[in-house]
Amino acid sequence: MLGRSLVPEDAGSVPCVECDRGIPRSRFVDGKVTCPWCQTVQDASGGQIVVEPLPVGATHPKVTQRVEGTEQVYVTRQGSWFGWFWLTFTTVHCGFMFYGLSQGTVHVNHQLVTHPTIWHYLGMAAFYSIFFAVGFAFTLSRYTIRLADAQATVRYRLFPFVGWTWRLAVGETIRVSLAYRGARENGSAVNAVVLSSDGQEISFGSFLAKDVKQHLASAIDGFYNGAAGENADFIPKP
Repeated sequence: MLGRSLVPEDAGSVPCVECDRGIPRSRFVDGKVTCPWCQTVQDASGGQIVVEPLPVGATHPKVTQRVEGTEQVYVTRQGSWFGWFWLTFTTVHCGFMFYGLSQGTVHVNHQLVTHPTIWHYLGMAAFYSIFFAVGFAFTLSRYTIRLADAQATVRYRLFPFVGWTWRLAVGETIRVSLAYRGARENGSAVNAVVLSSDGQEISFGSFLAKDVKQHLASAIDGFYNGAAGENADFIPKP
């Protein structure tokens, strides 16, 4: 799998998709295994984390849920510590730079600006807007997941009306898992919530907290594949 250390097919272990430690092949039963190091349940290929449906009534403090007609809706914010640190640092740094500009102590294009105009302030605001956008993306941005019988919709919004939307038409079966889809954090691969049905796939939430991703994946799996206690690995919809 891309982004993780690969083990030859004839090796005696498979790398865990969560902690990357080697799991002896002798531990695999029916194509699945629980990592002895981090207790993550995964498939034999080492490509994805097997999702278990949530117990009835299970909630998460960082995820709100509601029912709208026949749809089940889940909402969560990014809210990472990195994002809050980035946003705080950017705010302080921006404040000092604007103050310095007003006092005539800031260089713009290698020239000291002693009499700033409105254009100098607007130019600096445009420059810092990029860094603020990154901070908002990791703090106040929001995912809204709408689950309906015929379609799963995921909306990511950086600001109101600014963001992306993914839609997946749900066929007879839908598979939900946590798997690597190209995102990296501090040099390490991170898993996204992956939904696939009828040869189509959408993925989201790579930088959400691990427990939030697990909760959302389990909730989606439970909605489409049955309540806890059933075999939710790959069950046709009723």
